[in-house]
Amino acid sequence: MLFLAVKNLVQEKTRLLISVGGVAFSVLLIMSIQGLYQGWSNKIGEYIRTVPADYWITQTGATDMFHTPSVLPLTVRDFLTGVEGVASAKPFCGRRVAFAHNGKDINLYVIADDTENNVGAPARVVEGKAVPDKGEIIIDRVVGRSENIRIGDTIPVAGRTLKVSGYSEGGYILSFSFAFATKEDAESILQLPGATNFFLVTVKDGTNANDVASRIEADPAVDAITKDRFVENNTNIVRDTFLPIILVLLLIGIAVGMTVIGLTIFTSTIEKAREYGVLKAIGVSNRQLYTVVVEQAITAAVLGYLLGAGLALAVSAAAGTYVPEFITEIRWLDAAWIFGVTLAMAVVSSLLPARRLARIDPAEVFRA
Repeated sequence: MLFLAVKNLVQEKTRLLISVGGVAFSVLLIMSIQGLYQGWSNKIGEYIRTVPADYWITQTGATDMFHTPSVLPLTVRDFLTGVEGVASAKPFCGRRVAFAHNGKDINLYVIADDTENNVGAPARVVEGKAVPDKGEIIIDRVVGRSENIRIGDTIPVAGRTLKVSGYSEGGYILSFSFAFATKEDAESILQLPGATNFFLVTVKDGTNANDVASRIEADPAVDAITKDRFVENNTNIVRDTFLPIILVLLLIGIAVGMTVIGLTIFTSTIEKAREYGVLKAIGVSNRQLYTVVVEQAITAAVLGYLLGAGLALAVSAAAGTYVPEFITEIRWLDAAWIFGVTLAMAVVSSLLPARRLARIDPAEVFRA
């Protein structure tokens, strides 16, 4: 039966092209939107996940880096290092800063790259210097490409002129991105003499982390937030704002894709009603007829999926080249469920016309 199904498909090459093309377009649409959703979801908290800390210590009531301000005197470090079970407590200093470039406002979250305490370095530098010198700044590559800021250019940041010395990755969060300056430059930009925004606390091995957090929070001026919770607090801000829009687009894409797959399979099957009638006339059973139709639909779906998946990878790569903000991540898991949805729709779409074909009277076919 599979041989017959394939023969039916290739007999009408134009019809096969339309069927496979319709499936491929649907797969391209679904896979591209899912890749965009997954890419943005993962990139949002990428930098914060790389910061080495068991607990983020914040000013009481501050829950994240962006919406609730946190300013702590540096003397808090003496208290933290004296808490039983604390291995280290390092200051982490950073704040959002906006500046104008080529008539456009650009938002950076400037972080102090504190080489003395080994805190505040970029997640990874992909071009230029790995550590900024005085008067220099490292920006995210997405911002550099999208805003045409090259290494060696100078940008005004909070009244200072800094030279871009490198590009980093993993610090782009849609509406702004992380940037890294020396501790001295950052303190000048952020204007926090004798203070910092957070402390990064690590707990000694073998110590109960919850007990350490309780001892820290005995000081009513600070909160101790686990690393996972702090990442979640920060990513939720962006995720709740932007990703629901992408999710709606994904659902629309799935609906459109399912409709296109259904229509192309249904149409290609109905158009071959006469040929199926001939098969019935020569003794092919309805069960065998169902098998041929389903195998034909699955063959078209597999070809369309392979073509669509290849196009999705190519389109994602090309779009990312020309539009840096188009950050996608196509995972094997997503490719698998999209393949499953494609096959399921092909089978469902083939059953309806197959039932209709099963009721064909061979005599009517020959009379027509």
